[in-house]
Amino acid sequence: MPRIGRKNLNTSFFHIIVQGLNKEYIFKNIRYIKEYRKLILNNISKYDVKIIAYCIMNNHAHILLYTERTEEMAGYMKSINTIYARYYNKSENRVGFVFRNRYQTEPIYNEEYLLNCIGYIHNNPVKAKMVNSPSEYKYSSYNDYVHNKGIAVKDTLKLVFGSEDDYMEIYNTIHKEEYDFKDYIENIDYKIKYNDFRDKNMSEVVLNKEKLRYTIKELVVKEKMPINKVSEILGISRFKVSRLLKQE
Repeated sequence: MPRIGRKNLNTSFFHIIVQGLNKEYIFKNIRYIKEYRKLILNNISKYDVKIIAYCIMNNHAHILLYTERTEEMAGYMKSINTIYARYYNKSENRVGFVFRNRYQTEPIYNEEYLLNCIGYIHNNPVKAKMVNSPSEYKYSSYNDYVHNKGIAVKDTLKLVFGSEDDYMEIYNTIHKEEYDFKDYIENIDYKIKYNDFRDKNMSEVVLNKEKLRYTIKELVVKEKMPINKVSEILGISRFKVSRLLKQE
């Protein structure tokens, strides 16, 4: 894969998954999909977030966004999901929760994971055998990049590819590769090198700040383990894991 000029990223890119309660098909027809897409795109101007990629399937949706303030992401997601839940309940003449959880979020800390995530999101309809090519699916951001429109604006292209001019070679490459992602975050095969960590005295690691920061970066950046999994293994809060990741 062609490379762009950075290896590691700060915690500013987030892969978000929303899913229907009990895996209900909350985007079961075009009308519902269009409504959720409208909310995704129309609410960008109200919050300090940039949409990098999205794809709306029948019972879940993927959103990859950039923000320097996680509270902006929280406000953005709360807004679109609250409005959509009201719309869906009214349309279906039902009451109660619509989404499985508030949403699932996975911070992205390295370039390879970021690019693979874009490819994975756009290939969801192909994997589900809904279409033969991501270009055939109208409810993702794939064609925005191909035709340089929609969310594929100058700032987004520079954020992801480092340039607004010669990004298509990288873009085409990432959509031809195979990915280790699964449909939902909790089912990802993390490819963790458990042997590197299972024999360590984790209490000793946790008590030594330098060892702890090194271990966290190995797990998250190198091994691509989600923060919640690192938190579980080390027995510390997700907030502490995130804070130590940002420190040099």
